[in-house]
Amino acid sequence: MTKDAYFEMCEVLGNEPIEEEIPVDFEDFPTEVQQAFSVYGKLKDNWDGMNGHYLGKHFEGIRDLFYILDVPVEDHKTMLELLDMIDGQRSQSIADRRPKDTK
Repeated sequence: MTKDAYFEMCEVLGNEPIEEEIPVDFEDFPTEVQQAFSVYGKLKDNWDGMNGHYLGKHFEGIRDLFYILDVPVEDHKTMLELLDMIDGQRSQSIADRRPKDTK
């Protein structure tokens, strides 16, 4: 749900918007987080070919991406931490959607 849809729904229902329930738009994130998602999307996925498990992103060439996208050297560590958090959430989401083994 977008912010606009949420506010429209509240208006139709006659409810006041609740701050904690207002959806976050991509533009609401700090520039560094937006940039981290941009870098993340350009990294190659690493999948286990035998059983289809997601193993995370390949970080080969990350320095080149940082250079091309003008990520300041002093932000590289923060960017890597953000990428790790994003990948951790994605890994968990993918794992949660996998069917559970029933033996």
